[in-house]
Amino acid sequence: MNSSDDDDGSFDELMALWNAQEPDSSEEEDGECGPFILGADSLDDEDDAPSRQPEPVIPPDAVEPAEFAESGESGDEGIHILPANFKFPQVKTGTRTPDRFASVRRLEKPVHLHVPDFVESRIGLALEACPHAADAVEAMAHAERDLMAWGTPGRMRPVLLVGPPGSGKSTVARHYHEALGYAVQKQNVAGMSDALSLVGTHQTYGDSKPSIVTEAIAHSGMANVCMIMDEVEKAPRESRNGTVQDALLQFLDLTEARAFRDVYLNTSVDVSHVRWVLTANDLNMVSAPLRSRCTVVHVPAPTVEHVPALAWNIIREIEVERNLQSGWFDLSGYEMTKLQEVFTGDMRMLRRCVEVVLREQVRHWARA
Repeated sequence: MNSSDDDDGSFDELMALWNAQEPDSSEEEDGECGPFILGADSLDDEDDAPSRQPEPVIPPDAVEPAEFAESGESGDEGIHILPANFKFPQVKTGTRTPDRFASVRRLEKPVHLHVPDFVESRIGLALEACPHAADAVEAMAHAERDLMAWGTPGRMRPVLLVGPPGSGKSTVARHYHEALGYAVQKQNVAGMSDALSLVGTHQTYGDSKPSIVTEAIAHSGMANVCMIMDEVEKAPRESRNGTVQDALLQFLDLTEARAFRDVYLNTSVDVSHVRWVLTANDLNMVSAPLRSRCTVVHVPAPTVEHVPALAWNIIREIEVERNLQSGWFDLSGYEMTKLQEVFTGDMRMLRRCVEVVLREQVRHWARA
């Protein structure tokens, strides 16, 4: 970005205008915003640009895609999720009848149990992305530590991340599991009216469908997919179909999870390998039985000192979202200072402010 006096004034005015706005608490914690137009590359003077933090080196061929991983990719025979003798009804050819089991039919065959490699380097990536949430990363990394110690993959104890809105609870969960190659599905619990989405709906219902957990395993082809249940304390407390917090208990108990009964499929499903991360703003609103099944970790709001690492990570995310080459964007020292000045501890607002900076850069590129 051009750092002339006129440009500085324009930038100051823009940032001051944005800083006066109130954050929208209804948006997801990941801070995803609407699209904006990005242009060609721009370079600031190297003396003005803050140095990027070095990233752990991972060989390019070591990254295993999380989605659509087939069983046996790592040399194992896979995990049987459904009973060995279970078969879905066959769809008659030449008919227009939709396949009612299309979303889960692949579970007739074993699915892949993901075992990450280069564990320490990948954990380092997660710590770099969310430096203020080191305790949360270490809690989720417990199973990977066991893998390195015992040589066999273990089950992750459910983790409940508690912290103020905008502290990046679901973000750190997503960054960690994506860095280690796990498939991730995020569900906003506040939008779930009852427990039917979790346990499945009886086939006699007009909008019947399997459990979202069963579908997540089938979609990813991964037995240990990560389920992020966001804002779990906001789940409705009363429902004739059962409450979400109560329904979650069977998934977080290892014995019950091995024989979870999907109402739609009318059979047992082994969901004991699923990795669960719950988030909440208020621990007092989470039921005692649910808390007792989780490792509770408090995630503090990030501080000004965390802004450089968080800002660089947001820029990398935007580059991926826009299908741009890594390093397409840069920040000058002036821009980073302004981000630190307006930072209030809310990662959603930081994302918006970074987007303001990038829009300003694009505006100057258009004039070049």
